[in-house]
Amino acid sequence: MDITIEFVHGWRLLARVRELINEPGVQRLIIRNEDGEDLIEIRVPAMLAGATTRPVLAAVKAIADEMPRVTIEIARGSEQARAVGESETDEEFDRAIDIVEPVFERY
Repeated sequence: MDITIEFVHGWRLLARVRELINEPGVQRLIIRNEDGEDLIEIRVPAMLAGATTRPVLAAVKAIADEMPRVTIEIARGSEQARAVGESETDEEFDRAIDIVEPVFERY
């Protein structure tokens, strides 16, 4: 596992976390204050699988509003993200869309 540490200003934190969430291979993010205390740990694959991005991003926004400067520890896995269409979750998504699309077509 490859670990990188970045220093980020609070006003840039939310945008940087969004970039990292969408980056392939990122496994975990740990945001720390200037004293080195952990504020939040984000396990990216679990968050994306559970579709819980909004509450996590709201927590990151609250941290960004309070902290002038933070440290982000980025842990990247050795495996790369799968391409679209290679995951069983894509099949689940397609089945769900088949159910939901006719509902939206009525409106």
